[in-house]
Amino acid sequence: MSTYRLIQAVSLIVILIMILTGCTSPPATTAAPPKPSEPVEVEPPQTVSAALPSPSATKPEASATPANKPVQETRPTASASPTAAASDTPEPTATEPLAPGSYFRTGNPIVVDHTSVALFDQIPAEYLAAARKLGVMFADRSVGANIDEGLDCLTASSWASAPAHCRTDYIGSSWNFQTYTSDAPARISFDPDPLKYDRSNWVFEMHSGEWWKLTEDFITNLAPKHIDTADVLSYQITYLNVDEHSDIMDPNRGFFVDNPDRYDIYDLEAYMSQHPDKVFPIWTTSLARAIGTQASTDFNAKLRQYAKERNLVLFDVADIEAHTDQGSPCFDNRDGVEYCSQNGKCENYPDDGMDFLAICQDYTTETDGGHLGSVSGGKIMIAKAFWVMMAQIAGWTPNP
Repeated sequence: MSTYRLIQAVSLIVILIMILTGCTSPPATTAAPPKPSEPVEVEPPQTVSAALPSPSATKPEASATPANKPVQETRPTASASPTAAASDTPEPTATEPLAPGSYFRTGNPIVVDHTSVALFDQIPAEYLAAARKLGVMFADRSVGANIDEGLDCLTASSWASAPAHCRTDYIGSSWNFQTYTSDAPARISFDPDPLKYDRSNWVFEMHSGEWWKLTEDFITNLAPKHIDTADVLSYQITYLNVDEHSDIMDPNRGFFVDNPDRYDIYDLEAYMSQHPDKVFPIWTTSLARAIGTQASTDFNAKLRQYAKERNLVLFDVADIEAHTDQGSPCFDNRDGVEYCSQNGKCENYPDDGMDFLAICQDYTTETDGGHLGSVSGGKIMIAKAFWVMMAQIAGWTPNP
């Protein structure tokens, strides 16, 4: 058999074998096809949640809200049903009591007023030490600077070596004053100690403006600046913010109203609630000889109630300034009694028939103002009360 015939026979046999084994085509004589790509895992479709959006996603913002004011959803709100629509969840009014210690502090509220000044000499050494370790930031205008000076007075090595502004008082009932070297009246008597009353961890920040600007500055600037190092943070609204023309107690635009374009008590609550590990003392206002007003009286009364309802720390500066060191109340200068300042300037406003609590005459040399710089009694008493407050924050409970 020729070679050609042999090849044809073999090919025929191969074809018959392929047919018998199920193959329908001869093996490819070309190069092997490329290896198919690796399979791709297809992620199963996600189930779409039917939950309602959070209140913060649906709550509209007022068009007048400034760009840097915290959005309203950060404010503490009353507990609501999980299925309630956001618009159905009312925000608390400023007078609605929150649960005691809900996010500020637990236990009974701390109130430091004119009756607390005498506790200064009773603070145990261990609580003075604990208070010294606390980081503190407080902000105020010029009266706060006077209080800051008063705290420094207590760090002198002795009373006699303290700066003159720490030891200055009136003589008798006149407006003349001098620096005493002995027999100092009780209101400027103190036993300083640079170690015992070391306040190097306590920082004062100067700020100014309208009451809503002071609140804004505290929330957006000063408190965030110190929040990582301070344990206690606070600010004071001053007597210039509670004069007879003030709108601080306006029922539509005041401090205790939820304003869309002003920083108010709601914004302060929101910021405090975000930092439950910090203490935020609430201060009543400073006062002046001409302020005492209806606004200052109403505002301070409302703030005292607010602090009590929420178990807050209340530093009642207004009450301290409006009482003598013997505990007698002091009233505004619209009483028909002549007062003369150290430079001979006098006032003799007619009696308006109304008595508003105001800074005592012996705590300032001003006829209308309320600075504590020229005489020492007011700022020394407030500095002592500040230590009483700090010791209580540190855990001290004075004997009743």
